Amino acid sequence: MKLLWTTAICTGLALGAGPLAAMEKTVSGVEVIVNLSAFEDSNALDYWPKLEDDLEQAIAGQVDLDDGADAPRITVEINKIAIDGDTVLPDSGEFNQMEGTVTTRAGLNQIVTSSAEAAATPDAVIGSYPLQMTAVTGDKTAPEGWIVIAPSQDDFYNALLGAYAMSVVERIDD
Repeated sequence: MKLLWTTAICTGLALGAGPLAAMEKTVSGVEVIVNLSAFEDSNALDYWPKLEDDLEQAIAGQVDLDDGADAPRITVEINKIAIDGDTVLPDSGEFNQMEGTVTTRAGLNQIVTSSAEAAATPDAVIGSYPLQMTAVTGDKTAPEGWIVIAPSQDDFYNALLGAYAMSVVERIDD
């Protein structure tokens, strides 16, 4: 599991600052809903009760948020948190899979021309897609002379949320 954590952290850090600085996207709102009711045995929110707020902040931190702009609003619904497919997380709270749906809606000041009904509705759906993310382990060990630092539970959590947020932002249409 240490290699899994190391891989997730390295991926999160590698995807971090460079590409995000190049993304200058504006949205008029971000909402995250965590609904794990399809998995009645899911215990993810026992370990991560602020997941909804944390992911919302991760996405909002990567875009320009302007509630008065003619820009889309993003809604993310997370419906599965798992460790290798199992929705019952171990005592450590580790998980390596997040699944959800991202929906882009017209902003309050935005006119949608795809249909007459959508043009009259500020909540018109512009697009929707599933987003599934997993962190996988690799077969490689650290090169000789390298020191492997086992990340904390929070490091892994933050790396996965950050990568998920970045994937949402990358798909926002300008």
